[in-house]
Amino acid sequence: MVVSFCARAADSEGLQFSEGFLIGGETIDMQRYVQGNPLAPGVYPLELVVNGEFRENRDITFVAAPASLGAVPCLPVTLVRQLGLKDAYLAALGDDPAACVDVPALVDGATVSFDSGALQLLVSIPQAAQAAQAATARGYVAPGLRDHGITAAFFDYSLNHNRSTAQNSTSASIHAGLNLGAWRLRHRAFFSQGTYGAQHEVISSHLQRDLPAWNSQLLLGQSSTGGELFESVAFSGVRVATDDRMLPDSLRGFAPVVQGIAEGNAVVTIRQNGTVIHEVTVAPGPFSIEDLYPTNFGGDLEVTVTETDGREQRFKVSFSAVPQALRPGASRFSAIAGALRASRRGGEDLRFAEGTYVRGLSNRFTALGGVQASGGFQVALLGGAVNTPIGAFGVDLTHSRARLSHGAQVTGNSLRVNFQRYVAATGTNFGLAAHRYSTQGYLTLTDFADARSDDWGYGRRARQRYQVNFSQRLGERSTLSLSGGHVSYWDSADRQNDFQLRFQSSWRRANYGLSALRYQLGNGRQDTRYAVSVSVPLGRSPSAPRLSSLVSHGGSGQQAQLGVNGMLGETRALSYSVSASNASTGQSSSSAYAAYQGGLGNFNAGYSRSGNYSALALGAAGSLVLHAGGVNLGAPVGDGFALIQADGAHGAKVGYGNATRVARNGYALLPHVSPYRWNQIDLDPSGLPLDVELLQTSQRVAPTAGSIVRVAFNATRERTLFIDATDALGQPLPFAARVEDEAGRAFGAVGQGGVIQLRGAPAQGALIVDPDGAQRCRLEYTTPDAPDAYGLSWSQAICTPLPVPSPGLQAALGGADAPPVP
Repeated sequence: MVVSFCARAADSEGLQFSEGFLIGGETIDMQRYVQGNPLAPGVYPLELVVNGEFRENRDITFVAAPASLGAVPCLPVTLVRQLGLKDAYLAALGDDPAACVDVPALVDGATVSFDSGALQLLVSIPQAAQAAQAATARGYVAPGLRDHGITAAFFDYSLNHNRSTAQNSTSASIHAGLNLGAWRLRHRAFFSQGTYGAQHEVISSHLQRDLPAWNSQLLLGQSSTGGELFESVAFSGVRVATDDRMLPDSLRGFAPVVQGIAEGNAVVTIRQNGTVIHEVTVAPGPFSIEDLYPTNFGGDLEVTVTETDGREQRFKVSFSAVPQALRPGASRFSAIAGALRASRRGGEDLRFAEGTYVRGLSNRFTALGGVQASGGFQVALLGGAVNTPIGAFGVDLTHSRARLSHGAQVTGNSLRVNFQRYVAATGTNFGLAAHRYSTQGYLTLTDFADARSDDWGYGRRARQRYQVNFSQRLGERSTLSLSGGHVSYWDSADRQNDFQLRFQSSWRRANYGLSALRYQLGNGRQDTRYAVSVSVPLGRSPSAPRLSSLVSHGGSGQQAQLGVNGMLGETRALSYSVSASNASTGQSSSSAYAAYQGGLGNFNAGYSRSGNYSALALGAAGSLVLHAGGVNLGAPVGDGFALIQADGAHGAKVGYGNATRVARNGYALLPHVSPYRWNQIDLDPSGLPLDVELLQTSQRVAPTAGSIVRVAFNATRERTLFIDATDALGQPLPFAARVEDEAGRAFGAVGQGGVIQLRGAPAQGALIVDPDGAQRCRLEYTTPDAPDAYGLSWSQAICTPLPVPSPGLQAALGGADAPPVP
């Protein structure tokens, strides 16, 4: 119920509560309920909502008001000054920061209301009364409201083990971190052990923190450059760069979706700039990987699909930044100094510096530029992004000058053109088309480093590069998409072409698709595979399994595949797949795969057989968090996560429809939260014992990047007693009559049928019903030793009449006729 305080006093004079709706028992004075259930004076933790936008969680003091009004909120001067009012209104505020301000009286048209259902204080301020700077973008969270989190450490892991007739291999990806205040220490690495030896790669290892005044991040250690303007490279050093996540949604990443087809239970390995960034086991058939955590915003993804018999498919997914258009007045920068981590074995760690800057000059034009410098090597870039009625264009020219180890100096240029266009009316998305042309003398920083360590001179250098992503909606149910690219080189006749052409549609409850994929085989030869897929549900239930079939044709032969897949469980946490296939070579195969996503981690297992080959794949992923309250296990965590603390609420669900629950130590791990955004955290009390009560079931928190935020929910463990009370004549007590103890402490009101619900009271005692009214009486109660079979505690009591207090005593007790409390 929403109660408006500005108009309630005037409206209450003309309102009456009809007692004709009350059936049975004696009636009481119901006028106190004209404006709903009046709030008692006190301090309440509420959500402050200003003009429909959540601002913060805040303790609001409600002060006593005339009896017809109950209590009204006190908005102190310090809070009103944060509402963004014009100077004329601020000048009218007093000097006492704790003084209460009547906002509707101060600002004409302003309202203050209390939503008792959502526990929100709703403040509405007319735009005409707001200062210009107060019109902040929607979703903006001020730095002072951001939560840096607690001191804690975590270990995030992903394990894969594959055992086959041909070979055995075990791999592990780890992401470990330690948070100390605003500082984050992070380490990402990849390990593998197989038949042919062991491998260890450090993806990144660095110390990082926010620089909120600059909307930036400071990083010290090993990482990768952003790749927005220059080629992304791995480095060791220091970086200060804008973090667009600090901006609100209305003013601001990109990672491509990797798709392909697996013949059996295959291992998909994704590399970027030669480093493994993701590895996962997939079930037979089409797969789609949408949850990549790339190390930067540029650089093609190299995808390897390894089948159970050792055969490999290799293809690339184009990954490049979109045009760098910014809003007028907005800017983005980066500054890096360090050493290039060698991309080749035995390569030289080259010291370099890099700086980039992008500035939105108008609605039409964004200027951008950057420089790179090292000993004997300089690069300068200049360009812009233009918004036009036919789409957004980005054009930049890069000039490089390098002195090679044998003394020769080479110079060159590289021109890049980007285009982006989306036509909502036709459903056409020409997501990204890029063309880069480089002259023969042009070198990137990586090319220069390789040339210094390579006696044969330059490595393979790209001459032309095309990239395209296109999708078209056809009717209500169909989509046609094309993605791919072409690369040619200066010093090689090799040409690399890759593309994925897909048509997807549905008929009734069946889905079908046509696709053509151009990719590279393990031996370097390119192949094109054509495929037709159909998926039909086996039942009418939304959770019914689906029968899927796939027929494909390629240079290596034809294959037909038939399988069943589905999900089980209330939250559909368990997924499974069973399939069989037959190839034109006469070789048949069969596979089974299952995956489980639980509150303590994710697990998968698969088995397949093909001819004389058999393979077993096992995988597990999860996290372990160490904090002041103990140790908790959970699903894989993201860049930042939340620790839910709810002492005494063991077993409560975090959110709705997932498997995360509060552990015995009173904590639960919520693996993902959005940085610099208000995240609503819900705690579902269903399934908790009746004697456990959550004082809050929803809270909001705005974490910084990488923070581990603690969200505390207060829970009490108290038995609830239901008293079936009657008066001396055996009649139910008057409905809605107030109930107090003998000390005057409120315990609610009489419910339907004369039942009183008593929570948090002593095991035995006395209550006063209708203490200020004509039905005033006293009852004594005793809580039974144990609840009944339904977990409820019931007692019966007779309420004996008490004399009605005299007007003087009633006034002294603060009754209905008492003067208002100042």
